[in-house]
Parts: sequence; C-alpha cells; structure tokens
Amino acid sequence: MKFKSISLNRQLSQYILTLKESWRIVLLLCLFICGLIIGSYAIKCNDSLLYSQLEEILKESIIKRNSMKFFNTFLDSFITDAVFLVITFAAGLCAIGIPAISIMPLIKGFSVGITGAYIYSAYSVKGVCYCLFVFFPAQIISSAILIFACNESFYMSADLFSTLNNNSLKEKNLVRLYLTRFGLFLLFSAVIALTDAFIYRVFSSVFAII
Repeated sequence: MKFKSISLNRQLSQYILTLKESWRIVLLLCLFICGLIIGSYAIKCNDSLLYSQLEEILKESIIKRNSMKFFNTFLDSFITDAVFLVITFAAGLCAIGIPAISIMPLIKGFSVGITGAYIYSAYSVKGVCYCLFVFFPAQIISSAILIFACNESFYMSADLFSTLNNNSLKEKNLVRLYLTRFGLFLLFSAVIALTDAFIYRVFSSVFAII
C-alpha cells in the first residue's frame, strides 16, 4: 500500500512538472479554444448584418476556390497560414512581443470558429460533412503548428527581454535556432497546404455546399 502511494505521488509530481514546463502551450491552446468559442457565439447572436456579410464573404471564397487550379489552391492555403507565422515570427523578435504573440491563436481560433459555426448553421447536415471532411482537417493541423510557433516566439521574446535587462544572451545561437525552427514551421505549413489542396479537390464536389 505504501509502495502504491509513493508510486502515485511520483506520477503526480511528474504530471505537475510536465504542466509547469508546458504551461505556455496550455495557455496558447486555451486562447485558441477561447477564440473558437467567441467565433461560434458570434454566429448565435443573430446579428443579421454580421451574418449577411459573412455569408457573402464565404460564398465568394468558396466560389473562388472552386474555380482555382490545384497549385493556386495550395498557394492560397499556404499564404494564409504563412501570414500568421510571419507575424508570430516578427513578434518573437521583439522584447515586448508576448501580447501580440498571445493574440495570434485567439484570432486563428475565432476565424475557424466563426466559419465552422456559420457553415453548420447555414447548411445543416451537409455543412457538418463539409466541415469534417473539407474545412477542419487542415485547419486543426495548421492551428497546432501556429500554437507551437507561438510557443517558440514566447521563448524568444522572453529571452530578448531578459537580455536587455542582463546584457547577456542565454544561448549564443539563439537567433539561428529560432530561424531554423520557423523554417521548419513554414515547411510543415507547405505540406499541410498541399494536403489541404488535395482534400479540397477530392471532397469539395462530394460535400458541395454551393
């Protein structure tokens, strides 16, 4: 019984330690979820002006995507994700960039939430199928990449702030490491955009909402 108690305490200590080490990821994930909730709630507010504007924007976007060739669809998806990453990257190079970094997953979550909620409310079962097979797969993975990118920017911004106060870098190759990691994030985003373009070509006609 005593052995089980010690083992349980060790596991609990490991969980607490893991949580302490990954609190940034948890915080950024919570901000993303908050964005999802706010975006979903915005549709339920029955604001006719917001609803009609969103409907117009979404229809134009889908019609435009339907007329795109495979490469253009890939490019459109990649540029959208790359904009988030570039802003996050730039904020990480600022010693006081943490507030801007924190906003990025919130904005991403809001855009995913409001778009998904609108498609569901406007197209019911067909909208759910469209979200599950066309919209959400790439959005979920690209959101995860953004959260990890924001985590890296968090570290970088905090280290730069510490450097300004202490006049010494924690790591000599900090900037090089930062550039390398964001290069990988862009590469992963390109792969996701390629996958998104393929999924869209395969399923957009099957679950067409427009």
